[in-house]
Amino acid sequence: MHSRVCAVLFACSLLSCDGSAPAKPHATSAVDAESPAGRAPVVISSDYGLGIIGGATNGPDRHAADVDDAYAVTLALRHTAVKALVSTFGNTKARPSADAARRGIAALGIADSAERVRVGSEGFLDAERVSFAPAGRPAPFYCLNDGVERLREVLDHNAPATVTLFAIGPFTDIACLRRAHPDAFAKLAEIVALAGSFDGRPILENKPVVDFNFAMDPSALGEVVAQDDVPLTLLMFEVSRLGVLSRTTLDRWVANGTPAQQYYARATLPHTRYWDAIFTQTDGQALFDAHSVHYFVDRSAYVCEDEMVAVATVAGYPDTNAATTKNFFTVTPLSERTEPAESGVQQDGSAMTYTGRVRGCYAFASTTGVREFVKAVEDSVEARNSAE
Repeated sequence: MHSRVCAVLFACSLLSCDGSAPAKPHATSAVDAESPAGRAPVVISSDYGLGIIGGATNGPDRHAADVDDAYAVTLALRHTAVKALVSTFGNTKARPSADAARRGIAALGIADSAERVRVGSEGFLDAERVSFAPAGRPAPFYCLNDGVERLREVLDHNAPATVTLFAIGPFTDIACLRRAHPDAFAKLAEIVALAGSFDGRPILENKPVVDFNFAMDPSALGEVVAQDDVPLTLLMFEVSRLGVLSRTTLDRWVANGTPAQQYYARATLPHTRYWDAIFTQTDGQALFDAHSVHYFVDRSAYVCEDEMVAVATVAGYPDTNAATTKNFFTVTPLSERTEPAESGVQQDGSAMTYTGRVRGCYAFASTTGVREFVKAVEDSVEARNSAE
């Protein structure tokens, strides 16, 4: 997610050691099969939090893990062919996040959730364990994990420019895919992400909040921003803050909903209570990450600009509660730029600046946009009773 409250208020296999081993054979499954007619193949990188046992573990403040990723996933399962969901650290550790994602998908009646979900990164892109390659061997990619390898497998099984990646968690595994498997990364049709704001200082109900997907691994997002191989679309805070799954809906699901609705409501309410205690005007669950999939399903719903400039300034990694006092991520129209906007990476002392051209979406196109978005999310929570 996305935007979280700062400080106390933030709402917050492997290859051989040189990374050069050939791809392991794997059995064909429903996930690898041809996509159903009209269903675009997609992959998801997510810090899935719905139903996390023990709550969030990304900082000193202990509370229920955020759940908006789960509603992005339900939308994707309803409208696309989800080939992989790679869990990453963020709301919690990657492995319990993967377990929670399997439970959430299974609750929808989808049978192959275990095959669909893979475990990704447990830490920062550039803070992995230190090891040494044997003499004369190429430098290894220590960021590799089962999730990254699954992304490569999916891209190898599909034609170039057909698979879209939803980036709804820290960008660690996405940057690792680009480093370790650049040819596979370049086959992506598009990356659609939840990140960015006009001034890099998002505010919600007069409280400073954190651009969480950027904050948790800022240089990883920076590397993806600065590359030119794959188009990047950002659903910005100015629009992603809109849309709430109401307490009325959640209570109705608990009382009279389908088994899937009851599961999602009961797993959502703990975070809703935490969130509503901070943001008194919300009265429900904010749906930040779900905007990324809703945009993909209905691009006309949003006001976007193609020629926007994203700049990630990274002067240090966040502290344990994801505060970003040294790191800023801004997205501005090219016409408003007074400085050069060439894609690339620059270093100034200890600070790194990553610059890239992106498509930025910052508003709904109609006055009914928020209502239609929430309705689409609500409709996505129902049992399918089959693999998709």
